[in-house]
Amino acid sequence: MAYGLGIDTGGTYTDAAVYDFDAGDVVATAKSITVKEDLTTGIDGALGAIDPALLARVELVSLSTTLATNACVEGKGGRALLVLIGCDRRAIEWCGAEYGLPPADEILFVEGGHDMTGKVAREPDWDDLDRRIAAVGAKLDAYAVVELWGVRSAAFELRAASRIRAATGRPVVCGHEITGELNSLKRATSALLNARLLPLTAGFLDAVRASLARKGLAVPLLIVRGDGSLMSEEFARTHPVETLLSGPAASVAGGLTLAGQRDCIVVDMGGTTSDLAVVRNGEPDMATAGARVGAWQTGIRSILIHTVGLGGDSLVRHNHESGLDIGPRRAAPLSWTASRWPRVLPVLDGIRLSHRRHTHALAEFFYLVVDRPDPDSFTAEETAIEAALRDGPLSVSELADAIGSSVYTLRTARLEQLGRIMRCGLTPTDVMHLTDEFTGWNRRAAELGVEILAFQLSIPPKELVERIRSQVKEELYLALAGMLMEIETPDLAAVPGAGPHLRAVARAAYRQSLPTGKEGRVLELSFRTTVPLVGIGAPTHLFLPAVARALGTSCLVPPHAAVANAVGAVTGHVVAVSEVLIKPEYRKTGISGYFAYATLESRKFGLYADALAWARGKAEEEALRTARSRGAAAPEVGIEVERNEIPVPSGFRSAKAPGEEDENGGPEMHFIEARVTARAVGRVGARN
Repeated sequence: MAYGLGIDTGGTYTDAAVYDFDAGDVVATAKSITVKEDLTTGIDGALGAIDPALLARVELVSLSTTLATNACVEGKGGRALLVLIGCDRRAIEWCGAEYGLPPADEILFVEGGHDMTGKVAREPDWDDLDRRIAAVGAKLDAYAVVELWGVRSAAFELRAASRIRAATGRPVVCGHEITGELNSLKRATSALLNARLLPLTAGFLDAVRASLARKGLAVPLLIVRGDGSLMSEEFARTHPVETLLSGPAASVAGGLTLAGQRDCIVVDMGGTTSDLAVVRNGEPDMATAGARVGAWQTGIRSILIHTVGLGGDSLVRHNHESGLDIGPRRAAPLSWTASRWPRVLPVLDGIRLSHRRHTHALAEFFYLVVDRPDPDSFTAEETAIEAALRDGPLSVSELADAIGSSVYTLRTARLEQLGRIMRCGLTPTDVMHLTDEFTGWNRRAAELGVEILAFQLSIPPKELVERIRSQVKEELYLALAGMLMEIETPDLAAVPGAGPHLRAVARAAYRQSLPTGKEGRVLELSFRTTVPLVGIGAPTHLFLPAVARALGTSCLVPPHAAVANAVGAVTGHVVAVSEVLIKPEYRKTGISGYFAYATLESRKFGLYADALAWARGKAEEEALRTARSRGAAAPEVGIEVERNEIPVPSGFRSAKAPGEEDENGGPEMHFIEARVTARAVGRVGARN
């Protein structure tokens, strides 16, 4: 009986699931708090909660990770230099920042390159490249090389990489190795980001290996890619950028495995965010522009994920309009905080007994996450904040007093963003303690937090609990309605300034769907979807059924939904896609031949049939090679040919080449291009 272990390192929890491949069933699950500064701590905790006898039967481990995504958002990573061949410096100066590229002065430009057909337009000055690389030396962790037309011929990228590698001994990433995206700026972004992630990912994978070794697991290690498929550890070490959006992709894969649906909307409500994805005929919608994370617009293939800052650990506060704000900021729940540091309880009780109304939330705390002084990188106030928290958590007022500040001027935002300190406050998870839907931590702390906020709003605590639960449902509905409008009415959703108005319409529709919203209205509003909602994540079952009813559809929360990401990590397939483009060569007399462009090679043919045969063979060859490099055994290949033609206007004669005679007697068509796509799919070798 073959067992696999899936591990998902989320922003709040690290989940683990042992999966029986023969029976197609989950046989064990575990959860552990994610420690952001050391993700292996969460992995150790999850593995420690699983029966060692089951772990001994595991034949492979698959991981979904937030490491690359978080590094992009937080600006972390190794030191890398981007080398651009044949690219216009002005293009980088004008729009490079839109893709996340550094200023032009921080990029090494090399003249020369190929033309759009793959022919050599100008040989680069290799001696000049050598001199400029020598001036930089081995101060960097990695290099990225991208040529303007590197997708037509990779020869110069490979030659530059070889010379840089020989001179520095550092890893070099070529653009064509990462993505076949025609847009050179996307290729440059993808390659540079991949280079920056190399040392970070290597360190993480080494640590994961050590964590697995402590449990006696010397088995193949796989990682989920952003499109939901898998890749081997070896491939991930050289292509870490492929793990962008790995966690959300694993959640979709897990939802499909557990729910058995082919058409649905997967809703993954975690601790920090809720991720939404549309699935049609068993395949999730893909991001056509490539994965975008933070400032980085890449050409990396990924699932189209709609993310909203709403989760079990979303911070709940009062606002100036006597209303509630839930998220998008995340906080550690008060119930968890008091469970770890009992001294928080009397402080909370003191805030409650003071009966003090305030524009700021006083029942919030901070604790120190990273105890590593770095005075050169932080202000005097930030250094004082970290020093004050060294002995344990402090409330907002206590911390302000400790550094001689006030709750109005206390500046903690940068330390929070960098993960140096963590905010604690009232969250939906605390509310779940009061409704007995979750009882893992300190209930009394949750009660005190609710009482303090209820006093600020002048309402009974029970009413506040219901308001929080109702608002979470409404916010989730608005996120789903907004996503569906973007999909079905993109032109309307794209109108400048339309967002708030569409959101107001959706809010009115949701409130009309409630029992109290059916009377006295003269206009009935509603949003409906024809596909079911599949809920995964620990708190989803508490909120999603009501949202599904408001959308006129059903809701399915499958068994093991709380660890669906871990299930998705271990049940995926290896998928590799390769494309070869065929374009005609035009002369005055018509089409004189065809160019076929593969990743590493291009050729010219006289007949379309010959070009098509070569393109099919080359696409299949490259898809199989990539699938095997990612760890697939015996992958199967499917090939699709998309031929792009337009009708010839009346009065014009089409340009046809030999072998292109019209066989149908229909209107003449003008050939633009053909795209040959090979898709190789296979399971990882250990499971075959």
